Amino acid sequence: MPADGTDSCSAATYDGPSLTMLVVASMVGAGVFTTSGFTLGTVGSPLMVMVCWIIAGGIAMCGAVAYGQLARLMPLSGGEYLYLSRNVHPMAGFLAGWISLTAGFSGAIATAAVAFEQYAVPVAIRPSWLPQDACAVIVVVICGLTHGLKALAGKRFQNAVVCLKLVALATFLGIVSLKMFSHPWQFAATGDGPERPWDMITAIATSLVWISLSYAGFNAAVYVASESRQASRSVPKALLLGTAGVTLLYLVLNLIFVTSTTPDRLVWQEAVAAIAAQAIGGDGLELLIRSAVALGLLSSVSAMIMSGPRVYSKMADDGVFPKTLSVTRGGIAKSVALQTGIAVALIVLQRILVDVGVLRSSLLGFLIYLGTTLSLSSASCVATLFLPSVRRQHAVRPTAFQNCASLIYVLATFGSVILLVCTHEKDGQHVGWWHLTGAAATLITGLVAWQFYGRIDQSQNARPD
Repeated sequence: MPADGTDSCSAATYDGPSLTMLVVASMVGAGVFTTSGFTLGTVGSPLMVMVCWIIAGGIAMCGAVAYGQLARLMPLSGGEYLYLSRNVHPMAGFLAGWISLTAGFSGAIATAAVAFEQYAVPVAIRPSWLPQDACAVIVVVICGLTHGLKALAGKRFQNAVVCLKLVALATFLGIVSLKMFSHPWQFAATGDGPERPWDMITAIATSLVWISLSYAGFNAAVYVASESRQASRSVPKALLLGTAGVTLLYLVLNLIFVTSTTPDRLVWQEAVAAIAAQAIGGDGLELLIRSAVALGLLSSVSAMIMSGPRVYSKMADDGVFPKTLSVTRGGIAKSVALQTGIAVALIVLQRILVDVGVLRSSLLGFLIYLGTTLSLSSASCVATLFLPSVRRQHAVRPTAFQNCASLIYVLATFGSVILLVCTHEKDGQHVGWWHLTGAAATLITGLVAWQFYGRIDQSQNARPD
């Protein structure tokens, strides 16, 4: 293995700018354009919505510092699977990889693709001969073919889409800046927000769980570390730069969204970006922001199809997934095909269940499921930095700042989920425990899969690189 930790079996195709672009693309997806209406309904005022996004950004920055430390210790592809299998137990790593396969990537890819269709081809303009969700399937397949056939082409496609998205968002921000002093910005509260301090704390914690999904891609660069140049240095830097840049973008966008019009038009609404654009600049600006959102969702699909398969190929290298997915056997392309197939299957299954009336899940419910499951996985991963065995094995000597950032990330993430589970109510009834059912189902199916694949070669899985 090269000194910088680059896997000799893979070409170093990702330089610093490409890694940063990957982080940006993975973070900027559906969440930033949809969650503020829910948050406004929960916390009751634009000011508190911004407080939630600031807190979530700070937590994400702490997470970027922590994951950067993990990347320095093990500059290899694999993400949470790699870190937990090496630092805790092969089964823990397998479960993290299973979460990535099911919720983290496949579920998120399917959701982003369906949302892309809703923004790019809304019902009003979709031809009658085009089946619903067909565009979502096409987008997933195109991205899968692009990344599966040639990594360099996939990287260029990814960078191009991210650049187009950023140009569209920059144009939107430029137009808004011209109307900064003429538009009647609204800062009034909804009147239905929490009245007691403890209720406000729990409302913020609840909001942080689904807002965290908007920041979830801050660790994207660790999934392709083996294919990066000087990974032990370039990956941590990309994590920080990408997360910091996206955090600033999120704060500006959400300040515009929640103050663009009266709260009654935004509260509990999903398409807050489109509503805000319509209020500020009419149909033209709404079309622009719809285009920017569509490009953002397209880049998210592309980024997750790029990142996710590296986890499964690493698991195959370690003997806990079929060997045909191993990097040494050209498994990246096969893993991309697997990821693409699962995402397409989820889209089709979702459509069938909705058509027959079995499934009726709101976007908010899906955000809570993904936010809860992925937050618990990533916080558990960062928590390994405090294990004495890890510090001895890797001779870890983190700075006080790194220790503090890692601890804040772990405590804030676990704390938000615990408060959500213990306090969330709907129509006067406690519903918090229901939010753990999705995460529990994911873990249970992962344990079943472990019995079939995870025990193939535990001795190899435990072998240090």
